[in-house]
Amino acid sequence: MKFNTYYSDYIPWFDRKLKRSIQTPSPASLYAPIQYVLNHSGKQLRPSILSAVAEVFGNVSKKESFAAASSVEMMHNFTLIHDDIMDDDLLRHGKETVHKKWNKNKAILSGDGLFTIALSQLNYYTYNPKMYVRLIPKLLNAVIKVCEGQAEDMEFEQRNDVHLDEYLDMVTKKTAYLLAISGRLGAIIGGASEAEEKQVEAVLLQLGIVFQIQDDLLELTSNSENMGKTLGSDLIKQKKTYPYLYAKQELSEDTWQIFLELIQKDVILKHGIKPACELLKENFIFDRIHEVIKLRNETIQNMIKDLPARTQEMFYSIVLFIMNRGN
Repeated sequence: MKFNTYYSDYIPWFDRKLKRSIQTPSPASLYAPIQYVLNHSGKQLRPSILSAVAEVFGNVSKKESFAAASSVEMMHNFTLIHDDIMDDDLLRHGKETVHKKWNKNKAILSGDGLFTIALSQLNYYTYNPKMYVRLIPKLLNAVIKVCEGQAEDMEFEQRNDVHLDEYLDMVTKKTAYLLAISGRLGAIIGGASEAEEKQVEAVLLQLGIVFQIQDDLLELTSNSENMGKTLGSDLIKQKKTYPYLYAKQELSEDTWQIFLELIQKDVILKHGIKPACELLKENFIFDRIHEVIKLRNETIQNMIKDLPARTQEMFYSIVLFIMNRGN
């Protein structure tokens, strides 16, 4: 089974169920923003990967894995609500962010509410106590890793000595860990052995890192419509993204200073990000990052060979699907 086929069938079904999962109308100041977020959710990769893994390992139906899938999707959106506040982003999935549409207080409260609702989804599995007590701590550990990663990301904004290895550690926590644990939850539900669970987590952890490197790159090479977010915001704030740190490492000091001038707020507001991107392109920064992505992808391909044969086609196709995102 290939993921693109599974995904195209799964997402309409999952999306309908997710939108109907919270019907509480009052108080509207809490539930309206939550329903708004779930009605405008993104690509829903984490829940679809969770359910796909559960199916290939244990032939578990999407109905049986829905509770866990909805839990990770809600958790992901909880982190995005708060992330958008901290980054002051105005667009998410092509729509106004919650704090822009309402206000920061309602966004914080709705994020907190969504966190609790997300965790409560796993109560479905209390019929199997052994499974239930393994799912809860894994998900909670993933959330604290996301929080640690976000804290480090914010700290990096105040530092000028951040290195690429620190960045990779940060995105492992902030982006990759919840993706990896989504797959591991699916493996648990599918009855995989603990060794198989760990390998699933390891594969998807590496994939999550590449996912973020590519996401950083796409902010410079894509457009707002494709990305569903405000392009250039990371450059204006001089966020320590992979392209930023890679350019700092590889460019000459004189060229780096020119790049810093091109990403000043007044320059970007007047000319956009094209001049800065042209400089990176002319100095082969984009080409080199593409090569990094290619090499990391090859490592992941080799890791998949250690998974059960019946699951490998699904994992190879998951990697292909994610690596082609936005291209």
